[in-house]
Amino acid sequence: MVIQCIFEGLVIGSILALIAMGIALIWGVMNVLSFSQGEFLMIGMYITFFLNQKFGLDPIFSIPLAAIAMFIVGVLIYKSLIQRALKGPVLSQRLVTFALSMVLVNGMLMLATSEFRTIPKVLFTGTIDFGFLVISKEKLVPLIVSVTVTLLLFLFMNRTKTGKGIRATSMDKNAAELVGINIEFSYTLAFGIASAIAGVAGCVLSYYYYITPTSGSSFLLFGLIAVALGGFGSIFGAYVGGILMGLVDVFAGVYFNTAFKYVAVCILFMLVVSFRPKGLFGK
Repeated sequence: MVIQCIFEGLVIGSILALIAMGIALIWGVMNVLSFSQGEFLMIGMYITFFLNQKFGLDPIFSIPLAAIAMFIVGVLIYKSLIQRALKGPVLSQRLVTFALSMVLVNGMLMLATSEFRTIPKVLFTGTIDFGFLVISKEKLVPLIVSVTVTLLLFLFMNRTKTGKGIRATSMDKNAAELVGINIEFSYTLAFGIASAIAGVAGCVLSYYYYITPTSGSSFLLFGLIAVALGGFGSIFGAYVGGILMGLVDVFAGVYFNTAFKYVAVCILFMLVVSFRPKGLFGK
């Protein structure tokens, strides 16, 4: 039972980790709290659903298309909205993505209605039974994709010149600009990458989760808590925070009560913040 709970917790945590990493990336680079990450995840789910309905494409093959589409959407939103808000008061910067999330949710409610949708056919179905552990293939895919995306993001941020430029921007914008780093390019790329990651999360989540315009809202809330848990601005911390939340969520639901699992997550968050206000890996 314990091993089964760990697997289920890792699956849920991997989705939360993808959302949290996007939020942490935007916050770390631009000091903007992105409330629209949940809606970007939701749009990724609808892109996956559309490709499956029209072309019979499995969600895993929709990942590159959804990532590219959401990257473009993220860049356009940054250029048309976020870039201008950064020149305004701090409160405007904080609230602009919240307003954007409301527009996206209600826009999708008008376009797609509130009907629950699922992907009728997926490539990976069935289970792998080890006796002590039963692995659902539909849930194994999100876990593998999450780890892969995290590794790719780590390599990009630490091993490429562009990624190091984004990290330098997050550390000291003025110093980065003095050494020739294009701050606006770093901002645009960071927002685009974060949007693409949310789109990927939407693809893999659609394997086993229902699709509605409000699907991203609950994941956004726990994504924000995961970021605070791991430490604002720390991508690695956001990933660890997401995994921890997934594990606590499952263990509390199985060993205590289903209604208690969200309370358990919040208690974990409050305990960490009480003893380490900056989060586990915050600086």
